[in-house]
Amino acid sequence: MAHASPLTATRTRKLNKNELVLAAVNLIEEAGDHGFSLRKLGERVGCDPMAVLYHFKSKEGLLRAMADYLSGRIQPVDRHLPWDERLYDLARQYRTLALNYPQTFQQMQRFLNTGSADYLVLEQVYGALRDAGLSDAEIPAACVGWYAALYGLIQGELSGLIRPVTSQELDELQQWPAEDIPMLRRVLPRFVHLHSEQVFKMMMELIHDGLAAHASKAATPSPDL
Repeated sequence: MAHASPLTATRTRKLNKNELVLAAVNLIEEAGDHGFSLRKLGERVGCDPMAVLYHFKSKEGLLRAMADYLSGRIQPVDRHLPWDERLYDLARQYRTLALNYPQTFQQMQRFLNTGSADYLVLEQVYGALRDAGLSDAEIPAACVGWYAALYGLIQGELSGLIRPVTSQELDELQQWPAEDIPMLRRVLPRFVHLHSEQVFKMMMELIHDGLAAHASKAATPSPDL
């Protein structure tokens, strides 16, 4: 009686969606976006690429599921905290995920929401914005703007934009006449001590201060003319 080869047995075993998503996340983190494909994922888990499509319908569907895997790693924040502390806690968790899963994090930025796990996170963001004093009509724009600012800061750190200045850059600065760039000559050396986490915290606090100021202004009744 003929026996199936180990490869055949592996290819015919039933894989669930969670296994495929985790394998896909590991693959894209190792190979990068350019080295990621359904074929390579199939080879890694021992199944035909069509089996992946069976679960996710398309590569786009798989990428969305991978992004939702990261969303699912966001822990609920303490509802008793002030709204701005809750938002910062969520923002900090996103930054940590991005530093640990930089390739998969790129996929999170492609979707307005990533799926079921993201709904639970969005509920927390909406609740914090409502507690900040924003109206239901203002929450969509505020939420999208908050995420755009958050992702921009994180992307700046991942790409190397947010970092200390190098000695070469400082040396180049010295070549310019001081009278042409007085502020630059004065401030740029301070970039030696710049820390990405410090930048992240400061800018998120400024964004939250802006949200609070907007809500306060909207709540102030206009004087009678």
